[in-house]
Order: sequence, then structure tokens, then C-alpha cells
Amino acid sequence: MLTRIYQSLASLCLGLWLMGGVMALLAVGSFGGEEAAALNAMPLYVWLTRAPLAASWWLWGTLALLTLLTINTILCSIEAIRLRFGKSTLPALVAPQLMHLGFLLIVLAHLLSATGGAKEAMQVYQGSSIGFPDGSTLHVGPISVATGPMGMPADYRAQVRAVTGSRVEEGTVSPNHPFFHGGFGVYLKHAEEHPFPVAVMEIHREPGAGWALAGALLFTAGNGMLLALRRERR
Repeated sequence: MLTRIYQSLASLCLGLWLMGGVMALLAVGSFGGEEAAALNAMPLYVWLTRAPLAASWWLWGTLALLTLLTINTILCSIEAIRLRFGKSTLPALVAPQLMHLGFLLIVLAHLLSATGGAKEAMQVYQGSSIGFPDGSTLHVGPISVATGPMGMPADYRAQVRAVTGSRVEEGTVSPNHPFFHGGFGVYLKHAEEHPFPVAVMEIHREPGAGWALAGALLFTAGNGMLLALRRERR
């Protein structure tokens, strides 16, 4: 009985069905309306605790399938190493495992960001201060807006100064150029100078960002190795 369960969980066919199920549920969730759209404004598990089951059932289902897919990936790697060790070349043995490890690290990254992430938008003025959990403070300095020939905003930026005890860091926040402080990213979303300088900033914390990058690099490396191996065989 246990052997049959193990073989089923380690099946490549099961992995393909699980991936298809995940994509189907995510496709259904993309039509979730305003309640599902709120997911983009807060960490995953915060939204799950607040959203009614009628709006979040597809995401609970996705998490269940991803849990099974994670188990399937680990067991597939174990079986591949057990069956092919000493029977195939090292690159042919390692390449799929790099892809599997990359996938697992990406799953871990999303789990970390879903549980420990933060996202908050706020309106700030020149002279405003933003407090952080570690006791440090971010002070907002001059806010400037550059206007284009048509009178529309072409660029905007804000000077910021982070104070942690006796340590002071200064920088500039502008679109696509955030300011990072204490594990948080400070993003400038919009700014206006009239009737007085004001800006909209978003504070993000993504503890899984580094793991996601590592996973993506490993997954890409594994794919590259497999393509090279198949090219050599031809």
C-alpha cells in the first residue's frame, strides 16, 4: 500500500496533471473580479485570511495542488538519482535536478513573501516621516515634478533620508529607481507640485526575492544544460 502511494506521488504523469490543474485554477481565478483584484495590494496570506471562501476557493485549491507538486518534484528527483546514478553522464543526471531545485526555491520564495511580506501605499508630503519596525525613520525631502512640452508630468522624484540611530543614508526615489532600507523597498508611484508638493509612495518587503532569483538562475541553468545535451545527441 505504502509502495503504491509512493510510486503514485513520484509519477511524472501526476506532475503533469498537477501542473495542468494549477494553470486551470489560476485561469479561473483571473476572472475573480474586484475581490480577487485586491490580492495585488497585500501579501498572499493576509488576503486569504480576509477574503470569503467564495472568492478564494480557487487559490486554496492552487495551494493544495502546489503542495502535492512540491512533494512530487522532490520524489521525482530522488527516483531519478537512484535509478540513473552511475548509468548516465553527470550533466545528464544533474540538469533535471537543477531545474527541480530551481522550482523548489521559487516555491520557497513565494511562501516567504506570502507569510512575511508587506505592502502599503501612502501619501506623503515634504517633511513627512515614515517609521519602520526596526525603529528607524525615513524622512521625505523635496519633491519635484518635471513637466513635458504638452504640460503633462514627464518625470518626478523625491529626496529621502533614512535615519537609524546615528547612521544616516540619503538617496533619491523616482519611477523604476526605488530606495532600499532595512529590507524594505520604497517606490515612488506618483507626485504633484500643485497646489503643494505631494507624492504617493509604496513600501514593499519581499523576503523571498533573493530565493526567487536563485531559483530562476538554477532553473535557467538546468534548461540550458538540457538543451546543450540534446544538441550534442543530434
